[in-house]
Amino acid sequence: MKTIMAVGAHTGDAQLTCGLMLSRCAARGDRIVTLDLTAGERGCPPHLTQAEFRQMNVESAAQFAKMLGGKSIVLDTPDGELNYSKELAVQIGDIMREYQVDTVLYHWKNSMHRDHVEASRLTTDAIFYASLKSFERPLPPAPIRHWYYAENWEDSEGFVPYAYFDVSDSFETWREAVKKLYLTEHSRDFKYLQYYEGLARMRGALIKTEYATAFNIDEYAKRIRPEV
Repeated sequence: MKTIMAVGAHTGDAQLTCGLMLSRCAARGDRIVTLDLTAGERGCPPHLTQAEFRQMNVESAAQFAKMLGGKSIVLDTPDGELNYSKELAVQIGDIMREYQVDTVLYHWKNSMHRDHVEASRLTTDAIFYASLKSFERPLPPAPIRHWYYAENWEDSEGFVPYAYFDVSDSFETWREAVKKLYLTEHSRDFKYLQYYEGLARMRGALIKTEYATAFNIDEYAKRIRPEV
């Protein structure tokens, strides 16, 4: 059994962009952890306060994880105020150590959204701090062997899909789980569910399967056979 962690800048990011992979891994018996660095509360609809929307997002993230038999963690960082610091990177790394994470899925380095850029940098350094044996922390190092950059319509600059994974058997589980998130079907600005369903079908066509999800990896790692 492996432990797969998906890290998102806001509640919904990891569940939408990495959720198909999480569902695939959960189906084979892996442990799933979602880590949202903010609750995305500043995108609240007119009929809710930010505090109410934050609580709703935290609860829906927990419901998503529960449907995959996993764990949801949402940090207290205010939405829109996610800034890089070594302290926060170490905190994320400590969470990776706590769950003994094997594989990390997270934001690509380029994005139109500043929180996504900060989340990518934070997670990259967290992987370093979590796995470095000589970095003394209360918990032992995490056995992180793989990390993948998720495909996100907001993080498309320079993103080139490299590793494709068949998720046909786990697609419906993800589809039902991701509906627990408010923005999936109620966003005023973007049709999230429609987009990611279509993307999965298109990626599946490229590898001759019904549905697939695709990730990028670091250039130096492209000579290595990808796996999760």
